[in-house]
Amino acid sequence: MRRSADLMELLTRAERLMSRRLAAVLAEAGQSLDAWRVITLLADGRGHFMTELADGAFLPPGSLTRLVDQLVDTNLLYRRVDDVDRRRIRAYLTPRGHRLHQRISESVRGVLPVDEELEQRLAGLIEGLENPVTGITF
Repeated sequence: MRRSADLMELLTRAERLMSRRLAAVLAEAGQSLDAWRVITLLADGRGHFMTELADGAFLPPGSLTRLVDQLVDTNLLYRRVDDVDRRRIRAYLTPRGHRLHQRISESVRGVLPVDEELEQRLAGLIEGLENPVTGITF
C-alpha cells in the first residue's frame, strides 16, 4: 500500500511542477492553463463537441462555456453546428488559434522535459485505471 501512496505523491508533484512551468510560458502569451488545454485539444483540426472539450480540459460545462466564449471573443476559436447532428456544436481553432498553438508549443518544448518512454508508461497506467478489466500495465 505504501508504494501506491508514493506513486500518487510523485504523480501529483510532477503534475504540479509541470503545470507551474507551463503556466509561466502561457502567461507570457496571455493564456491560462485551461485555455491551453482547450487549444491543444482543438489543434488536431477535427473540431470537437463541447462535451469532449469539457472532459479533455477537466472543466465543468459552465466553466468551459465561459472559457470558449472568451476564446471566441479573441478570435482563437469558432463554433459551428455539427453537420450530422444539428443539435450539437463543434469548436474549431481559427488560423490565429493555430498560429498561437504553434508558437506556444515551441516555447513549451523548450521548458518541459519530453520522455517518450515515460509518456507511454503513463498512458498504460491511465488505460489500466480507466479499464480495470485489462488491469494496470504500468
